[in-house]
Amino acid sequence: MSHNCEKARALAYRYLDREMVWYRRLQVRWHLRRCPRCEHGFHFEEVLRRRIHEGCHEEIPTAVYERLRAALRELPIKADPPG
Repeated sequence: MSHNCEKARALAYRYLDREMVWYRRLQVRWHLRRCPRCEHGFHFEEVLRRRIHEGCHEEIPTAVYERLRAALRELPIKADPPG
């Protein structure tokens, strides 16, 4: 596995969630077009997320939602990794 593959995998979930700036998305997309192994892994994750989303039709209880929001507020905000 190359350094670029490791970098792409580290950014996988932020890429799939569209939580990164456009130029970082382009870098990941460029790598995926040239690396079938990583492209397959990203595609698998994307399909899995879609199936989970489509299969989950229950509403989250308000208490759970509020606890989750409180926990997320406690997490430190991280910037894009260098490079």
